[in-house]
Amino acid sequence: MADVRFIIFATLHIIWWPVSQIIRAVVFLVSPIWLLLSFILLPFIHLGHTIINVVTFPFSITWLDRIETVYVFLGTAGLIGCMTGALVFIIFKFVSSTLNIDSTIVPQPQRQGRTTADYRAAWREKKEEQMDHSPLSSPIVLRKVTGSRRRGLLSQAIIEEEDSDF
Repeated sequence: MADVRFIIFATLHIIWWPVSQIIRAVVFLVSPIWLLLSFILLPFIHLGHTIINVVTFPFSITWLDRIETVYVFLGTAGLIGCMTGALVFIIFKFVSSTLNIDSTIVPQPQRQGRTTADYRAAWREKKEEQMDHSPLSSPIVLRKVTGSRRRGLLSQAIIEEEDSDF
């Protein structure tokens, strides 16, 4: 039995030795090209490693262990909130359909009242009628002043003090 094992290992060693020498020769010949190529591509290799680290960061076990309780708490709160919201929605729909308050509301057209211009015109006509029927009115009083009258502080003159105590 020992002879069979020895023969198998000796045969494998004899077969493997030339293959290993060919692989060493290829590595020796390709190593300068590989070193030059790896030097040129070094920034891209570094960028690739960084991207892989950033992408796989959420899956690192130490980080997940730290936030497990917060994750469970927020997940449970979210599920309870969704179920409560759905229950409130169903109850509201049931109550609103039972009380018939979910029908569409058609707004009643608003009654058009008088505008400010209509009111002023009616007031002006009323005043003119009162002035026409009064016997003491003279044509000078009935004549309207053209243009708008300024009211308030802008119609008053500003008197400046000429002498000062200082």
